Amino acid sequence: MKYAAWISYAGTRYCGWQKQKGSAALGAPSIQETLEKALLKISREEKVSLVGSGRTDSGVHAAGQVVHFVLNKKEWQPEILVNGLNSLLPRDIRILGVQAVPVEFHAQRSAEKKQYSYYFQQGPCSLPHLEHFSWWIKKSLDLKAIQAGLDYLKGRQDFKSFQASGAKPGPTVREIFEAEVHWEPIGFPMVPGLAPAKSDCELGLVRIRLIGSGFLKQMVRGIAGTLLQIGEGRRDSACMREIIDSRDRKLVGPTAPGRALWLERVWYPDLTW
Repeated sequence: MKYAAWISYAGTRYCGWQKQKGSAALGAPSIQETLEKALLKISREEKVSLVGSGRTDSGVHAAGQVVHFVLNKKEWQPEILVNGLNSLLPRDIRILGVQAVPVEFHAQRSAEKKQYSYYFQQGPCSLPHLEHFSWWIKKSLDLKAIQAGLDYLKGRQDFKSFQASGAKPGPTVREIFEAEVHWEPIGFPMVPGLAPAKSDCELGLVRIRLIGSGFLKQMVRGIAGTLLQIGEGRRDSACMREIIDSRDRKLVGPTAPGRALWLERVWYPDLTW
């Protein structure tokens, strides 16, 4: 029986989604191998291979990662798998749901679109409880300029410029359906004295939200690093057009830290949670 699972994790302690040779010995296991070890215990020594919707980098988090796996020895009730796996997994990885799916379902190839968000924390200092989940930028960012830069990303284009150097060869054309920036007040836990409206001294999050058909390795982190330069006034928004047209990685801004990147949702034609 083939199953799909909806997974949330904090990637701080992990080397990323993809299991890597010797990663556990280095003190940084992958999300994939941690889940597979839990499934091995649940399935009574039936070796299980997990396939994820995408390979998040070291330190990157997920609220909506989707995986598939096959269990041949026994047909399981989804709620039993959810409860059993959560009892075995560390607290920074959680199974939110499990569904039986058709044999042709594939977590990566069946995906219609994905949503990633990158979070810049704004304010006079970094809040400790958000240190591992956002990137603190002291200078107030120009959201109108950032949005103008994001507008150049929309549509079906070749995003080779934003692909990580050393990535495996392959198609680099992707379609971006939505690209927007928002200021979001920090609401949990409540910080005394914060007002709902944005001000120069307020603590808050600048959220870069992208929905696309797919994303290249470190593509969103390269976009975020470039948008930071635009938001700080160091580059013009139109540089995005030049970067895309050039297909030259050297024109992209610095690769933003993985800790502020979230895989938030993956859409499938016949899968609902």
